[in-house]
Amino acid sequence: MSARNEKPIEIKVTFVDFDEQESTPHFAAYQLDPSGKPTRKLGSYDGKLLKLDIGEAKVIAIGPEVENFTTLPKESLTLYRIDQKLEAWRKEGLILAPDNWSRLHLRYACVTGDVKKCRPWYWDILNNFQLAPMFQLAQKTRIKSITSELQPHVNFPLSCYPLCDGIIEIYERTCCCHHVHIPDLIDKLHDILDHLPIPLPDPIPGPDPEPFTPRLLKTKARAIQARKTVFDFSAIPPQNLHQDYLAIRNMSVEDARYYVLERDYLYPLFCHCSVHKVGETFIQPGGYFDYCYLRIPYRHHCTTTYAYKVKQMIDGVWRVVYDGLGAHQYFNTSAPANISVYNPQARICADGPGEAPPNDGLPFVMLEHIGDHGSFHFNFPTQTAVSNVGALDADDGTYTTSYAPDCPWGGGLGLRLWFSPELEPIVKYYRLKVFAVNALGDPVGSVIVLNDTVTWDKFIEVSGDIVRAPETLGPNLVGTENDLFKVPYWSSPNHRYLSGQFHQYWNTAQSKFPDGKYMLAIEVFDGSGNRIKPNGAAGTGTPQSFQFRRWVSSVDTDPVPFADAAHIFWVDNTPVGGDIVDLRKGGVANTEECQYMTGSNSTTFAIGMRAYHVNGVDHAGNGDSNSFMYQYGISWQRGLNGSTGSLGAAPSGGNNHTDVGEIGGAVASGSETFETMLTKTLPDSSTVVLNKCTFSVTLHVAAKHYTGSSRITSYDYWETAAFALEINS
Repeated sequence: MSARNEKPIEIKVTFVDFDEQESTPHFAAYQLDPSGKPTRKLGSYDGKLLKLDIGEAKVIAIGPEVENFTTLPKESLTLYRIDQKLEAWRKEGLILAPDNWSRLHLRYACVTGDVKKCRPWYWDILNNFQLAPMFQLAQKTRIKSITSELQPHVNFPLSCYPLCDGIIEIYERTCCCHHVHIPDLIDKLHDILDHLPIPLPDPIPGPDPEPFTPRLLKTKARAIQARKTVFDFSAIPPQNLHQDYLAIRNMSVEDARYYVLERDYLYPLFCHCSVHKVGETFIQPGGYFDYCYLRIPYRHHCTTTYAYKVKQMIDGVWRVVYDGLGAHQYFNTSAPANISVYNPQARICADGPGEAPPNDGLPFVMLEHIGDHGSFHFNFPTQTAVSNVGALDADDGTYTTSYAPDCPWGGGLGLRLWFSPELEPIVKYYRLKVFAVNALGDPVGSVIVLNDTVTWDKFIEVSGDIVRAPETLGPNLVGTENDLFKVPYWSSPNHRYLSGQFHQYWNTAQSKFPDGKYMLAIEVFDGSGNRIKPNGAAGTGTPQSFQFRRWVSSVDTDPVPFADAAHIFWVDNTPVGGDIVDLRKGGVANTEECQYMTGSNSTTFAIGMRAYHVNGVDHAGNGDSNSFMYQYGISWQRGLNGSTGSLGAAPSGGNNHTDVGEIGGAVASGSETFETMLTKTLPDSSTVVLNKCTFSVTLHVAAKHYTGSSRITSYDYWETAAFALEINS
């Protein structure tokens, strides 16, 4: 019977075995497209009748009544052919069996978790069984910058780092079973773990088995090498399956059943299960994710677990760096899913864990990092007014790095700001200004606005595909204010920004920033370009409920009660100086170009040298005890691929950061005897003193200068001189 030209009808609905004390479910009838997705609502149930306008529909679906019905899961729909059911509905009404009306009670299911890149868990086992040589190279941590990507690439981390800039796919697995067959489960676990290059005990122990005796096959390097060629780092079984296998195989069957029933993630290995993808979501800062979706209620004797796949864009292509289905790793909903990724291609977050700096609970804005995560700046006096700080101490504006104290900032500084997500409706734009400052902390000279174009990459969806695209943040003219930059909020659903991007790039090496101390000030604005400030703050701006904050130590921040947040930077882009002034035999200086020295075994060789920087915290012009020189070293090498050694520092050099020879001429380095420099070690470890040979000596002076990510090695000084030595007595 055709439904064409049918007028709207009203159909009585009966819910079989429905508890009359409960409210009947709200549902609707939908027209479907050829793929089975709802495209149009044909009517809904009002608590008494289903009012249905069939139109030209041939097949309809009964499902939960929701606003966005295109997202309804297929399992929530019951399909009917109109020509087979319409007459029966007219006479008897729509009769819904319990299995059908239970699908109409949709509930939200939510999953949460985090994704980290970790060192493969089985390496410790390999080390214990001396099977690690083939992995020795892989176990070394190597971090390098990827110019085509925004984040560093950690191949084999020694600890876990969060992943960002990716998509996580969520797979729901519903398993229904009444019995656990332990021998089958043990065999299944053995088959899964057998792909790992680790010792594995037999599935079924003997009468008196050793607790962990590796099978002979596992100890053969040839078998391990064969496994290595097909090993999939994206689908490494999790460590808990290995622990479960070792535990279950030594239990009684009854104990093993109790053990398994307490671990939902094992059910997919022995139950009849259905699996389907329920959605996907972006990984958030710090590697966190969450996703909620509508699903029908759980059925009796059934357990639902979740598996995940993680994809990242690598070399312009979306690649699966973690496959939880292939790894047989399942998580229940009672706790967050903590996913460990072992794929060397996976890329970690470029800006750390994604957590807010220390604060007192109010939303805030601050300069979070300079360059790499962990490079924060707090070595400056407390702010005393708008764009003003107190009198400067000698080392204010410098930064203590892992290699030296009191380092100046130089080169290009990537400035990363923090904006609390709650500020998205309030703070829309930011601006960064730079002033030269005097010793009293007062701005001097002209204001310089940092207004280089800032572009952030983000993921967008184009025709169903997720691609990487740029978005320009500024500079913008907003209202009457110039050089404003849009705040890129991570929390915005339409702006899935990649990690490791900077809010501005301060090129301190430009001529308009001569060496000296500068103030960097942050200002913020609303959507109309009106300047805003924290409630109660001094200075120009409309009060709003937020704070400016600044670092006061590496583990603490303080609020700033002014209309901007000011920071002091000591900028220096002058390279270190150095010179090999002369070569010295027995302490006598010689400045000739070509030098052939002869002497006895005990005759000494040294150089006259200078190593210094013209600026520093304690700068007296000669022998500075805390200059911007990091250190210097003097090395020598004999002939072609011969022995090497070093000459000690000048006696007047003091510690590593003390200048030598800046004023007053060259100073003598440490010395070495002719005999030591001409002693050659033979293959049998015996030694012989050569009569003569050529040598080179190299002076390397290293600079302290820091970009927030690395020491500026281009500001170092290198010089090499050549000479010859001969023992003639």
